[in-house]
Amino acid sequence: MGSLTQDITRLCGEITALRGSRQALMTELAQATRTAKNQVSAMRAGFRKAHNDMAACTKAEHAKFVSNMTAEVNGMLQGFHREHSEMAAKTKRENVKFVTTMADAVSQLLGDFHEDRAEMGAKTKRDNSRFVSHMASEVSGLLNGFHGARSKMAKSSKFERKRFISDLEGSVKALRHEVASDLEGARKVWNESSPAGRKARDESERKARLAAEQKAKADAALAAREESERRAKAEAALGAREEAEKEKHEQAKKKSKG
Repeated sequence: MGSLTQDITRLCGEITALRGSRQALMTELAQATRTAKNQVSAMRAGFRKAHNDMAACTKAEHAKFVSNMTAEVNGMLQGFHREHSEMAAKTKRENVKFVTTMADAVSQLLGDFHEDRAEMGAKTKRDNSRFVSHMASEVSGLLNGFHGARSKMAKSSKFERKRFISDLEGSVKALRHEVASDLEGARKVWNESSPAGRKARDESERKARLAAEQKAKADAALAAREESERRAKAEAALGAREEAEKEKHEQAKKKSKG
């Protein structure tokens, strides 16, 4: 038997052994899967039972809590309504008592006020009558005295008034002259010392300085122009002399050649 036959025979045996091993493994896996499914089913059933039991217990506790809370809230509401009714009745009685007392007090105050006002009006009327009568007599006496004094003063003060007016006119004229002179001096000093005066003085000095600079520039420009003209004339004369010399030299050369 050759080596290839031996190898094929060994390979077939190994394949058969592996197939058996795989079938055994598949059987074990199937068994393990069925076992796991049974365990998972049992665990899920236990979860469902525990969840149902917990839901039932929670529902009962919630129902009991809601019932207790409803009873407590109803009791509190009844207590609130009872206390509110009692407080409303008490407040109503106190308000009625307060309004009655206040009405009586106001009525008493109004009665006292009207009595005092009537008495004060009568007293004020009497006092005013006496005051007016007394004031009329005093005013009449004052007017009589004023008219007498006014007549005397009118007779005695006419000359004095004329003399006072004449003196016043002279004083006012002298005062106006003095004030005008003083104002003129103050205006002059102010114009010289004020910012506007200093500005005007600076502006005048600046204009004078600018005029001097412009004049100096104009003189310099005139001197430069005169110097330029003199140089141009000198250059022109020099050029003419050189031309004359050149022409003379050319004529001399021509004569020497001839």
